Amino acid sequence: MIGLTYLLLGIIILYFSGEYLVSGSVALAKHLRVQPFIIALTLVAFGTSAPELAISINSALKNLQGITLGNIVGSNIANVLFAVPLAFLIKISKKSDVRTKDSIFLVVLTLAFSAIVFFGKNLDLIFGVLSLLLLFSYILLILYEAKTKKRRVNISQEDEVYISALKASFLSTVGILGVVTGAEILVRGAVITAELLGISQTIIGLTMVAVGTSIPEVATSMIAAYRGQVNFILGAILGSNLFNILGIAGVASIISTLEVSGTLSYLDLFFLVLSSIIFLIFTVFGKVINRPLLVLLLISYLIYVLFLFLEF
Repeated sequence: MIGLTYLLLGIIILYFSGEYLVSGSVALAKHLRVQPFIIALTLVAFGTSAPELAISINSALKNLQGITLGNIVGSNIANVLFAVPLAFLIKISKKSDVRTKDSIFLVVLTLAFSAIVFFGKNLDLIFGVLSLLLLFSYILLILYEAKTKKRRVNISQEDEVYISALKASFLSTVGILGVVTGAEILVRGAVITAELLGISQTIIGLTMVAVGTSIPEVATSMIAAYRGQVNFILGAILGSNLFNILGIAGVASIISTLEVSGTLSYLDLFFLVLSSIIFLIFTVFGKVINRPLLVLLLISYLIYVLFLFLEF
């Protein structure tokens, strides 16, 4: 009961803190007049991944490698097979401004990460440093393209920023502190629950923790869908999944070498790769998107979670 209370409390704190972080970050970006897609791909994506980062750092420090890896993989799967279908069920759009090369980049990174895990290679300091360098290089490339292509936002009267820069900074700060606190509570609840039920840390990380930390992505995506901002959704999910693989795995492996042997199953890696390919299809072949397909994706995610517990 105590473990469940911690889990629920942690998820609630993460949800509201994530909202503060996102709203503050978006307002700051609008003050800077940055293009909406760039906002989604960078600030919003990294902001909504803050819970995953906090939990993974916390877990790495406590040597809870199952939760660290499970959280990274589970969050990426949940983002594509859970958050995106839910958002698109609200409003379907067959057009996307997401660049094909960015989606392919995600697929390539996912395949590389899966291959490392498949062959049992530990994620060590070298992996962490190279991952962070690649992430920073990608961010710099995005910012350079935004500058050279003059992707500036012309704020209309409808989109005018009503939050001051000072208040936006305050919301962002509160959001960061909140996700760190929520992460601590959620990890504690996950460990207690795992020990009481005898469930492995990896399964807890792949399910409860992954879905809990994906709540900011789910909430942001559904709000964006309601407002018809489909590219905002895809940009946020793309950035979040890239940040999970490069940033979170990178930071966690620098803190403590992640031993991958025996932590993730072939099923986990299959769904991880599948989710990246599905995202590519969403961004390149938008015409195939329909409600039956979206429902099928949601069902596939539920089946995946069911198999995790059946394996246990």
